[in-house]
Amino acid sequence: MSVNPTGHIQGRALVLGHDVNTDELHPSRFFSLNDDTVRSGFLQAVPGRRGEDVSKGRIVVAGRNFGVGSSRETGARVFVLAGVRAVIAESFGRIFIRNLTNLGLPAIVAPGVSERVADGDALSVDLTASTLHLPNGSFLPLAPLDPFLDAVQRAGGLVAYLGLPTSKSPG
Repeated sequence: MSVNPTGHIQGRALVLGHDVNTDELHPSRFFSLNDDTVRSGFLQAVPGRRGEDVSKGRIVVAGRNFGVGSSRETGARVFVLAGVRAVIAESFGRIFIRNLTNLGLPAIVAPGVSERVADGDALSVDLTASTLHLPNGSFLPLAPLDPFLDAVQRAGGLVAYLGLPTSKSPG
């Protein structure tokens, strides 16, 4: 289920707001060991996004305090199951960024990103150069990751980083 980021990630922006909590990203009624059930809950409670067809290959862009709320892993797991390639925000809820990282999904801090990216923009992330390339040819610098979290993300998640065998969830 993990995403193994190499140097570049490209995708269309899916822009969310400030202070979006994990219950909005993935309501508890969609908790399950079945991947299809979990995936069906993606963005069901986000104002203006309910029932939206979110195609694979999106880069989620958000404002401050993204993913605040509960510590349930399904709030992050649903991003992987929905095909999100990276999550970029001005800041993250502490537990949420760790859950994204543990699953191997790049969780990137970019100050000011919510003011510079519009929904649907074609984005390119260069993890090696720590830059987000915007459609107008400009770029934003990305905040450096803690070296341990960076190593976990690049390994494809905590399980891969630790060299443990992976298992497929039922369903």
